[in-house]
Amino acid sequence: MGHAMHDEHVAQTSRFEGAVEEALAGVRGLFRLIVEKTSELVVVHRGGKILYANPTLLTCLGHESAESLYGRPLGEILHAEDVTRENRRVRVMLATGEAAPLYTYRLVRRDGGVITVEVASAPAPFEGGIAIISLCRDITTRIETEARVYQANLMNSMGTLAAGVAHEINNPLAYVTLNIALVTKKLEDLASTSGARGDTETQALARELLGFCGEALDGTGRVAQIVRDFRVFSSANQEERRPIDVRRVLDASIKVADNEIRHRARLVRSYGDVPLVHANEARLGQVFLNLLVNALQALPQGSAQTNEIRVVTATHKVSGSALVEIRDNGPGIPTEIMNRVFEPFFTTKPVGVGSGLGLSICRSIVSAHGGRIEIESEVGKGTVVRVTLLPAENVDLGGEPRSEIPKRAPVPRLTVLVVDDEPALLSAIVRQLERSHDVDGRTSWKGALEALSDKPYDAVLCDVMMPGVSGFDIHRALCERMPESNERIVYMTGGAFTQDARSFLAQAPNRCLEKPFSPADLEEILRAIAPRARASSSV
Repeated sequence: MGHAMHDEHVAQTSRFEGAVEEALAGVRGLFRLIVEKTSELVVVHRGGKILYANPTLLTCLGHESAESLYGRPLGEILHAEDVTRENRRVRVMLATGEAAPLYTYRLVRRDGGVITVEVASAPAPFEGGIAIISLCRDITTRIETEARVYQANLMNSMGTLAAGVAHEINNPLAYVTLNIALVTKKLEDLASTSGARGDTETQALARELLGFCGEALDGTGRVAQIVRDFRVFSSANQEERRPIDVRRVLDASIKVADNEIRHRARLVRSYGDVPLVHANEARLGQVFLNLLVNALQALPQGSAQTNEIRVVTATHKVSGSALVEIRDNGPGIPTEIMNRVFEPFFTTKPVGVGSGLGLSICRSIVSAHGGRIEIESEVGKGTVVRVTLLPAENVDLGGEPRSEIPKRAPVPRLTVLVVDDEPALLSAIVRQLERSHDVDGRTSWKGALEALSDKPYDAVLCDVMMPGVSGFDIHRALCERMPESNERIVYMTGGAFTQDARSFLAQAPNRCLEKPFSPADLEEILRAIAPRARASSSV
């Protein structure tokens, strides 16, 4: 009896153990199936050797079979710069028995390409020992998207910054320019009168000072051009597109990089006829500047006399597209990496010099404009980057010029109201105009309204950015007080850096004076206004 019970107990235990083993086998099979079918990348390694890689990882890295990776060093699929960090994490996990915090590293595909993965790793028993099991998620696309969003936000921030800086520079630059021009005129008169009365010493001094004034005006002109070039890359509206001349954008790009270029290479412009293209000026400027910097960094230092960057524009003979080429005579790009130059984060530059996003972003921008970007290179001879852009449709290459009054036509004496919250600029404009016109100046919008209530004016020159009032409010109030306001009101701007000001200037039909402006600009604007002002005063 006892033996029978014992045998029955053994049989039950055996059946139970068999059932448990069968259940465990089922669970193991289920887990293996999950690992085999999951879209995540799974790798198991121990002692720096790969013990297992799931099919998803094999496919992602371009391997046809598991045997091609089993037993191979983990370093073969890890980016060289990440191996040391991974070894450090493994030592900590084995010492503590705890999982590592979520982290990222780069895996290398069989063809040399790189993907970025987010990794969760933990130590666990595996085939008779403790191994590291890593679950990886490919986040390359996410990283690229975040990088592009960051770049777009950076450009938008630069747009706001550039417009603000331009406004702050252009206001003082405007009154410096006008005051130098006024001093120049007085010195010319002094030289003339002193010469007429035989005072050669005073005449010589006046002429010497005129030379100084000429140099000063050249300097203010250069500052104004630098500000204009900087604003090309920081357009307030990064999505607005219009017909533009690629040569103008190239010149602005060259100006920005000029200091680096002239110390490292000789730059040659070879501009041929090229159609206007429908594009965003800031985005295109970003592309050209990036390509210029790439060409520059490819050239060896210390060879400025022999290094050359050549910028070429032309029209495609078949499609009529605009062609832009940036050529360098640097070392060229090796054939084995030519097919990777547009990959995000791929770079051959030293750490800290390039992010590897430049060409990738350039291609995205050009593609978004319906164009294409290509690279030709030969080791030892140099590289050509070619950008092709479709021509703008139905564009009058001559623009829409205003009806012109002969430049020599006399300007009648006008009553002019000048409104600007910058006292020094206001004084400079008033001094410039009061020799030929009856001019009043006001530094506040309230003062301007009072002046308009007191008497009629033939013309009003008004700053767009006035404290406490928007451009739309200014325009509405002026239209109520002046007939034919579109022809007789001129808005002055040193750079509209608020959305309201930009919207106003885009919609207002009035003439606009960009600061800094010259006495000749003021004269031309009043000459254009004069017929309307005379006609209005005679009604």
